[in-house]
Amino acid sequence: MKSIMLILLGGWFVACSPSFQVQNDYDRSVNLKQFKTFWVQAEKNMTQDPLLGSELNRRRITDAVVQAMEAKGYRLDESNPELVVRYLTDVKDRQQVRSNNMSPYWWWYGPQNNVSTYSYEEGRFIVNIYQNRSDRMIWQGWASGKLKAPSKRDDRAAMMQGIIGDILRSFPQATSDTYSNEVGTR
Repeated sequence: MKSIMLILLGGWFVACSPSFQVQNDYDRSVNLKQFKTFWVQAEKNMTQDPLLGSELNRRRITDAVVQAMEAKGYRLDESNPELVVRYLTDVKDRQQVRSNNMSPYWWWYGPQNNVSTYSYEEGRFIVNIYQNRSDRMIWQGWASGKLKAPSKRDDRAAMMQGIIGDILRSFPQATSDTYSNEVGTR
């Protein structure tokens, strides 16, 4: 019952989150289903946006990654993880130009071209997954879209969970047979 409520709440938060376009890419030579443990950290040597990359938001993103990976059956392991999940954020100022050539009074005033510009911030959330022993990236997912600040403080964590959940949605579930091999490998 608890998991059903979490799924319903997660769906509601995703529906309320900003509309981001989500994409991913991965190394097809690696069997992504062979892994079972992970660790989370901010991406190395990358400058983070001062707001989205703040300490508060880094904790929110880390919590969202942990929640999404554990929901897929992976286990958090700080000492010897098979996967290292790293993330980064950035924001770019964008401008959208709109042109409206239609005027209801074109027959009276002649053809008109109404041009307007709209400035906004586009945010990107990037999740990189590395194989720990080789430090080689094996999967990358990202979401980009127009940023809109949530109306309440509590909504920030929900927004991060929705975005990170969307990014990691296509990452494969941990398979149950990987756990049975764990005892024999130690």
